[in-house]
Amino acid sequence: MLSAALAGLAAAQAVLAGLALRRRDPLLAAVGAGIAYDSAVIGLGASLGEGEALRALSVGRFVGHAVLTPLLVVWAARLGFPRRVRRAAWGVAAALVVHGLVTEVAGLRLEPRHYADTLRLAPAESGPPIPALVALAVVGAAAWRTRRRALLAATAVTFAASGAAVAVPPLGNLGEAVLLAATALTRRPARRPTADRHGRPPGGPPDRHGGRRRSGARPAPGGRGRRSR
Repeated sequence: MLSAALAGLAAAQAVLAGLALRRRDPLLAAVGAGIAYDSAVIGLGASLGEGEALRALSVGRFVGHAVLTPLLVVWAARLGFPRRVRRAAWGVAAALVVHGLVTEVAGLRLEPRHYADTLRLAPAESGPPIPALVALAVVGAAAWRTRRRALLAATAVTFAASGAAVAVPPLGNLGEAVLLAATALTRRPARRPTADRHGRPPGGPPDRHGGRRRSGARPAPGGRGRRSR
């Protein structure tokens, strides 16, 4: 029963990832695809059994977590932060990816874990998921700074679900679904128009009265018309 629920959750997460892609948000779409993949593998674990197929798919789960989850740092930095912060976010994300690959993927040894009717392969030895925790903290800070209450609440729910997942593993997948839904429904601020290659602001060159004339617009005929008496 729980395996089927996780498979359905994976389908819902895939829909949210598609929604992010439709909104031209490839970073969030990639994160959503990784989350959906994680839920799908756990949902199919009992059907696949403890074989090489499940082992190969499970390695993909942890590679996806290590590579894709840090992209949330970059996504959060785009919620109204200045350009220098957005650039620094790429460096933070890259450092988290390296940390995840070294500490979570390199030398990965998996062992079967059962919960209810589910089967998953988990690391024999594991520590706190530092990249995921940092990414959640950055998303929460961005939500607080930009006063996005729904996103902030979703971040808090995900934190709580991650802690509860130690005893009830599927709660971790549910928490990720809540966060994915909140991020997919969060609209980023529109980009400001930039100056052209000559350094002029948008809206065309100034007219003779000091105002801005739209590019391609022609002055009204009779510019040297009669003066009113």
